[in-house]
Amino acid sequence: MGEIHVCTQIQVPDNLRAQAEVLAIQENIANGHQITSGAPPGPASLAAVTGNKWKNGRTLKVKILNGSEKVKGKVRQYASVWMQYANIEFVFVDSGDAEIRVNVDASGQSWSYMGTDNLSIAQGQQTMNFGWLTDDTGENEFSRVVLHEFGHALGCIHEHQSPAAGMDWNEDYVIKYFWDNYQWPREKVIFNIIQTYSGTTTQFTKFDTRSIMLYSYPAEFTKNGFSAPHNTVLSEADKSFIAELYPGVGLDIAYFNTLQVRPADQPVEKASSYQQFSKTYENPPSLAVGLNWLDVSKDANIRVTAFADNITKSSAVIHLDAWAGTILHSAGCTWFRKATDDGEFQIGSFNTLEDHSWKNPQQKTSREIKFARPYTSPPEVVVWLNSLDMDKSRNWRLKATATDITTTGFTIHLDTWSDSVLYSAGAAWIAYPANKPGVTSGSYQTPWPNTQLQNSGTVKFPDGTFQRAPKVLIAFSSLDVDCSRNLRLKLGADSVSTQGMNWHVGGWSDTKLHSSGASYIAFNT
Repeated sequence: MGEIHVCTQIQVPDNLRAQAEVLAIQENIANGHQITSGAPPGPASLAAVTGNKWKNGRTLKVKILNGSEKVKGKVRQYASVWMQYANIEFVFVDSGDAEIRVNVDASGQSWSYMGTDNLSIAQGQQTMNFGWLTDDTGENEFSRVVLHEFGHALGCIHEHQSPAAGMDWNEDYVIKYFWDNYQWPREKVIFNIIQTYSGTTTQFTKFDTRSIMLYSYPAEFTKNGFSAPHNTVLSEADKSFIAELYPGVGLDIAYFNTLQVRPADQPVEKASSYQQFSKTYENPPSLAVGLNWLDVSKDANIRVTAFADNITKSSAVIHLDAWAGTILHSAGCTWFRKATDDGEFQIGSFNTLEDHSWKNPQQKTSREIKFARPYTSPPEVVVWLNSLDMDKSRNWRLKATATDITTTGFTIHLDTWSDSVLYSAGAAWIAYPANKPGVTSGSYQTPWPNTQLQNSGTVKFPDGTFQRAPKVLIAFSSLDVDCSRNLRLKLGADSVSTQGMNWHVGGWSDTKLHSSGASYIAFNT
């Protein structure tokens, strides 16, 4: 049997337990319902311990204390996957206090405190450890370990210790194995492997053999010969569970990234995700889809498209595709969903292929868009890029804009400039009444010329628009990236409040970013 890399769930020391419980309740009043008396010491009881759940919508600062730049980047990359499904924001900082503090070493031990237990640990101490991640670690292992430990940080327990697991452990064998290989005492094996959490203090689903929170273990560990697979990505049950644990609010929103279904070092041309809507509509809704993450090789033309199909009353399939030899390491998109009976929002799309063939590239393309229902005054229009096909030998420059907005329509533009070769491009658009309460939108652009990879700014929302922090959807409206390096570009936002938000436009590795822009829409229910 090969070596099994496992993690340890760290308990708060006894002298800090009372403080941890107080901090948990201060963080989220719902944690108080978990406190019971008379139970023996041991784990409280995806599954998540209800007594250490973060406040929904919480922004958690994460400080990576050490490690190579590659390892730090992978921690940021895969930890952020949880944010696509949980109403939690990870913000990575280099200084100051942080709720989650990550140490990287060669100890061979990875572990994390659980949920709000992190708050009871002094700022000078780590709350998470990665004990075997190096620059030579494979992409699947980065994904497996980082997702797992940050699952603990969100309050998720080991899936094999869920009240629904019903594991029939070969205890003597398991205890001997972990002593021989890790020098774990019996008590540690019982706590981390064998003991089942209490069903009275846990929020859990049925046992999920594909969960990222499940150890991979051989058949010898169980009396009935049951073994667990080597899971490296979030399962569908993980995604739905964490979304229920930390639910979003506001209009229907979603996010899909190819990293959810495959690692970046295993590029394929097509990726898709089945998305179940949060409610069932009387008729299939319409979706406006926009790109917000690109990681594409420079060694072939840049061809990426994001779209939705198989749209029913309760679900849709979201696609992120490349074609004709493009090497798509990863891509991400967001979408806005509109019910057919919504009389205020209107959405649509346009692609230059509707105007001319890709074989006849041109730098400027425009189309007059007519609204199906006229507005009483000129509306607001948001434009998102959702497709691009550009020559690899020239810098990648593309911009989507809306001009000449009237009550009956507007003109959409998909343009490039200088010596760039644009074979085709597409964009989605969203229109809504300019005076609609609880909604605002806009755009922002990094300065040109610009050589820094990380760019940030602040957006101020109009006074009185929101009474609580809104949901924000962001996608690219423009890009200008040097073709000598891979195209790596992503969007983000943090500190979203009733007053505004901080936006982020960034590249990574050796990408040469000249400029990029984004359009956003922010809204309440």
